[in-house]
Amino acid sequence: MRTYIFYTTEGFTEDNNLNQTENCQILDWQKGNNEKEAFENFKKENPNMSFKSVRCQELANEKVYYFTL
Repeated sequence: MRTYIFYTTEGFTEDNNLNQTENCQILDWQKGNNEKEAFENFKKENPNMSFKSVRCQELANEKVYYFTL
């Protein structure tokens, strides 16, 4: 199975100076044999999701890297 990340560009956030900035909001990670199967799993596990536009991208692997600024 492949792993997919689901996210949206709807909404906004503010930086430390309270300036509005563009952002992406991660909604979920799902597994599936393809993006459509993973999307069906996403909808099943998140039935009350109210975003109009959800994006999906396949992950190359599930490694997580941590950085400090």
